[in-house]
Amino acid sequence: MAEKLSVALEQNKPNYSKSDLKIAAYVNAHMDTVMYDSLTEIAEKCSVGEATVLRFCRKLGYQGYQDFKLAAAMEIKPAIIASEHDGNLINRVYSAMQKSLEESYQLLDKVGVQQAVKWFGEYEDIVILGVGHSGISALDFQSRLLRVGKKAESVTDSHFQVMRASLATEQTLVIALSISGSTKDIVDAVARAKAKGAKVLAITSYLKSPLTKLSDLVIMSNGKEGPLEGGAMSGKVSQLLIVDVLCTGYALENGEMTQKVKQDAAIAVSQKIY
Repeated sequence: MAEKLSVALEQNKPNYSKSDLKIAAYVNAHMDTVMYDSLTEIAEKCSVGEATVLRFCRKLGYQGYQDFKLAAAMEIKPAIIASEHDGNLINRVYSAMQKSLEESYQLLDKVGVQQAVKWFGEYEDIVILGVGHSGISALDFQSRLLRVGKKAESVTDSHFQVMRASLATEQTLVIALSISGSTKDIVDAVARAKAKGAKVLAITSYLKSPLTKLSDLVIMSNGKEGPLEGGAMSGKVSQLLIVDVLCTGYALENGEMTQKVKQDAAIAVSQKIY
């Protein structure tokens, strides 16, 4: 990997094509935010193809787009570190959480939420996919659905994901959680399930991504992450807000049944406590 993005951009200038000049100009003007752009987003903003962006990254000496984004993050790392030491730590973290919840609330689409809740009632085979921190959200999603009387299976291992996707049918609802929408394991599993006729609900922070291209419904979360911010709590809080909204929506749609299930689950769990 090239040592410094700004140096690589300047050194390779003589070899730039017209498209490369567009990308370089955009990167130089948005060095502090380009690490949050997906491949699809930067391609559209520069009016070039995704393949052109990939060739540009490799021309600079990077293996691919993620490698390039990491270099962009490292470019502004000193400024990030300095800002993190400013002000009160507790207030800064609390404010970030508040902002994440508020922005997530603004992103929630009522029609999309209603459609997702409707699907919960229509599909008996529900599979929830997530890896890393999104895998933790997937496990929480399964737990919350069980609490309101809906059986679901969360799969967080990439090998099991593709195997489970191979068993999908037209009666399968796949819920894919990925903040970037570009996690290869998730996209590969979703593509396999989609080929089998499964319905796909994506929960992601990137509207334009490989995952959203395969999805029948997209619910937007907040919390775009740079390469150095993977697993930030703000992104997970956004995912959990959506999980809570969807599961609460299903519970309200199925009042009596959900209430009985909640009581049965509470009794069962209470026996595990002294």
